[in-house]
Amino acid sequence: MTVRTAALPSAPPSGAAAGTEPGAGNAPAAGTGATRVQKHLPAWPMMLLLVGFPVWWALGAAPFAPLLLAGIMTALMLTRGRIMLVPGVLPWFAFLLWVGVAAINLDSATSVLAYLQRAGNLLAVGVFMVYVINARKTLPARRIILGLLAVWVTLITLGTAAIFFPDVRLTTPVGTLLPNFLTSNPLVYDLVFPPLAEVQQPWGSPEPFNRPAAPFPYANSWGVMFALLTPVVFAAVCLVRHRAVKAALILGAVLSLWPALETSNRGMFVGLAAAVLYVLARLFFQGRLKSVAAGVLVLGIGTAVLVASGAVQVILDRQLYSDSTGGRLNLYQRTWKATLEQPLLGHATPQMEETIGVSMGTQGYVWMLMFSYGLVGLGLFLYFLVAAAARTWRVASTANLWLHSVPVAALAIIPFYGLDVMQLTSVVLVLALLLRRRYLPDPA
Repeated sequence: MTVRTAALPSAPPSGAAAGTEPGAGNAPAAGTGATRVQKHLPAWPMMLLLVGFPVWWALGAAPFAPLLLAGIMTALMLTRGRIMLVPGVLPWFAFLLWVGVAAINLDSATSVLAYLQRAGNLLAVGVFMVYVINARKTLPARRIILGLLAVWVTLITLGTAAIFFPDVRLTTPVGTLLPNFLTSNPLVYDLVFPPLAEVQQPWGSPEPFNRPAAPFPYANSWGVMFALLTPVVFAAVCLVRHRAVKAALILGAVLSLWPALETSNRGMFVGLAAAVLYVLARLFFQGRLKSVAAGVLVLGIGTAVLVASGAVQVILDRQLYSDSTGGRLNLYQRTWKATLEQPLLGHATPQMEETIGVSMGTQGYVWMLMFSYGLVGLGLFLYFLVAAAARTWRVASTANLWLHSVPVAALAIIPFYGLDVMQLTSVVLVLALLLRRRYLPDPA
C-alpha cells in the first residue's frame, strides 16, 4: 500500500489532522507550558547546491558537495521530526536497496571506491527529492526553477569560455590537497583539476575538436545537462511576468546555441528533439494549434541553423575520424553478454574490457545500470522514471508541460550517455516538483 505521509519519529499531537502541513495545529504540550513548534525546512542547503554550483566547481569540490549537502538535509529533516512522502517516491528507494544488494559482487578495493562514490550520489539524489517534497513553503517551484536556471547560466557561461580558451585547466584547492594515488586516476584528475573543454584529435584528423565541457569533465555531460535544463528555461519563460526578464531568458536561450553547437553532441540533439516534440504533441491534443504552429516554426528555424552553422558537418567529420558509433556498438554487445553472466545483481561497477580498452557499463546510463545492478536494477530505475512521469501526466499549463518534458528528454538520452550526479539531480528535482504538486496541497 502506498503511503502518502509518514511521521518520524513521533506522531502529530492529538487532534491534529492526518497529513496536515508540519507545524499546523500543534498545541502546547499538556503540563509542560512549552510550545512544540515544527520549523520549516530551510531553503539554503538546496540553494547552496544549485546556485553555489560554480563555486563548488571552481574549488574542485563539485564531486563532494552533493554528498555533503545531502547529509545536512538529512540531519535537518530528522531534527524537524516529520518526513512526508508521496506516491512515486518509494520506487527510488527500492532501486537504492537493490544497488546496496549488488555490492556483494564487488571484487577489488578499487571497485569498492567506485561503487561507494556512485551509490553515495544515488542516495544523495534521493535525499534531495524528499527534501524538496517536504520543503513546500521554503522551496516553492519558482525557487527551484531559479536554482536550476543558475546551473544553466553556469553551463552556458563556462561553455562559451571554453570556445575561447579550450586548453585552460583549473588548479583547485581540493585538487592540490588530494594525494597523488587519487589524482593519478584520469577521471578524478579531471574532476578536481577541471578543464574548460574536452580536446580530441583522433588519428588522421587535421585539427583537434575543441568541445566545451565545463563545468563537467566531458563534452557529453555538458550536452546532457543542456538538453535537460533547456526545457526548464522554456518553463521559466512561460512563468515570468516581467518583460525584461522574459526577454533576457529568450536571448540567453538563443545565445546558448553557440556553445551547444560547438559540442557537436548527437545525444544532446536527440534529447532536445524528444522534449520539444513531446510538448508540441501535448499542445496539439489540447487543441492549442497556434502554439503548435509557433513551435514548429521555431523548430524549423533551429534545424536550419543547425545545418547552416556547420554543426552537422562537424559531427560527421568527427564520426569519420573516430568511428564512435561502431565502437559503441561493439562495446554494447560485450556489455550485454557480460550482463547475462550476472543478470539479477550485475557486477556492482563498470569493468574494463581489455580487448577494446573501454569499460563495460559506460557509454550510456542504461548500460551502466544494467551492467552494474543487473536487469532488475535497470528495471527499477526505469520504473521510477516512467511511473513518476505517468503519475504527473495531467499537467495543463505550458510551463508544466515543459517541466514534464524533462524526464522525456532523460529517457531519450540515457541509452547513449551517462547521467552524472548533477544531471540526475536536475531530473529528480523536476519530478519532485511535479509529484508534490500532484499529491500535496499548497502550503498556507
